[in-house]
Amino acid sequence: MRKMHEILPLVCNYLNAAGAEYVVIGGIVVSIHGYPRSTIDLDVIISLEERALEKFLEFLKKNGFRTSMEDARVAFAERSHFTAEDTLSRLRLDIKGVYNEMDRRTISRRVKFRFMGTDIMIETPEDLIGAKLYFGCEQDIRDAEGVYQLQKDKLDMDYLDTVCKSYGVGTELEALKKTAARSSVQGSIPRGRSQKNARHR
Repeated sequence: MRKMHEILPLVCNYLNAAGAEYVVIGGIVVSIHGYPRSTIDLDVIISLEERALEKFLEFLKKNGFRTSMEDARVAFAERSHFTAEDTLSRLRLDIKGVYNEMDRRTISRRVKFRFMGTDIMIETPEDLIGAKLYFGCEQDIRDAEGVYQLQKDKLDMDYLDTVCKSYGVGTELEALKKTAARSSVQGSIPRGRSQKNARHR
């Protein structure tokens, strides 16, 4: 059964070679910036012309993924995501376009992370925290707290404050800071908290 650590370089090597503008987001990046956690999704924001997208999907099909160009067209038209299911495992790719200011910020500020000999373009911890607070389910909050606690001495706090206020989650950021401070004193891993009206990226 294929593992995520095999899929990640496979996909990113192709995108790098194709000169694609992309950024890996979500649970994979939480494990890089924060505490390791399991995920069955490889979430990617990508900017590709239709012919380049067709070639990407052809590559995925040749490498054991189930997907369709029609699904991709519908997803991009509806500003949602489409899925490429790995037939060699229970894992999948969730792929979306650049639809809004959050996506534009995330892809423009992406950073390079070296993994198993492959350069992977990932979202910054600041953009990850901002997005997680905005979408706000219990797992998102737990992820944001973990990343903040481990990265707080390296974060661009001015940018983080600004971006969270622009997403309407400035209050949530302040609550996160207090939770992280208490966790540091207690020596515990952030446990997260539930939020109502959680959004979905």
